[in-house]
Amino acid sequence: MPKEDIPEWQIRRLAAMGCTVHQIGFGHLPEDNRKLPAIQALADSLGVELELTAPGAFGVSGPYANEEARSRFMKAIEHASLLGIPVVRTGYGRLNVKTSRFNRSIPVRDHLESLVPSLQEAGRIAAAAGLDLAVENHCDFTGREMQYLFDKTDMPNVGAALDTANGFTVFCDPQDDIEALAPYTFTTHMKDMVIVDMPVRGYIPMIAQGCGLGEGHVDLSRTIDLLVKHSPRAEGLHLLIEPGWMTWNPNRDRLEQEHEYFDNGIRYLKELLDEKVKDSEEFQ
Repeated sequence: MPKEDIPEWQIRRLAAMGCTVHQIGFGHLPEDNRKLPAIQALADSLGVELELTAPGAFGVSGPYANEEARSRFMKAIEHASLLGIPVVRTGYGRLNVKTSRFNRSIPVRDHLESLVPSLQEAGRIAAAAGLDLAVENHCDFTGREMQYLFDKTDMPNVGAALDTANGFTVFCDPQDDIEALAPYTFTTHMKDMVIVDMPVRGYIPMIAQGCGLGEGHVDLSRTIDLLVKHSPRAEGLHLLIEPGWMTWNPNRDRLEQEHEYFDNGIRYLKELLDEKVKDSEEFQ
């Protein structure tokens, strides 16, 4: 499928599954900006709100300044404006030790401080376009450490893209991340993971792996309660389903399993939200 056709296909498919929000990958948009309004119109017609990934935020200035990164970020901001998207998401961690709290060449607090200039500049760029900038806890720092970063950045349009299970990747209880980041959350990745025995000798005896929503160790019910109570964007907050590091059945079609994962996840979240609404009405 040509790259420029992917967003339309995804939006139609997600709408058919009952989704009301879609995160578009930066690399999936057409090169011709004149085609973007048609994507927005399609999403609007199907009742699907859009989000966009905005890579490069931590390269716009400061000690990690990179012209290519800045260019990508500026392009993403331009795309978001043309698509009428209110919030873009970004992240620092690149799924490695170097871009994480485990980089032994720099103390964690100094590492966080080094990110402030670029995040403030990225926040100013986003604000000039009327956008919120949400930073994901992306396998790099704990929620408490991300909280420190947001407090140091101190900008009303810079907040969190809360991933509910990524705490496992930095050996932190995800519930601690959720509690710390709920007051900063602009958008989410609703993810669940389960702790299992590690079958390979020489590694830690238990590891986290992806699972269906509600089947793991993340308390998603309490997560929603905390977001309703504390998120500055609680009304209309995007709950985007994302799989963790899944172990798919090699004897079954991968795409079929992915469809089942999302279909079950959508059903789970809808039932959970309906239950919350019912409980709230009964309480009143």
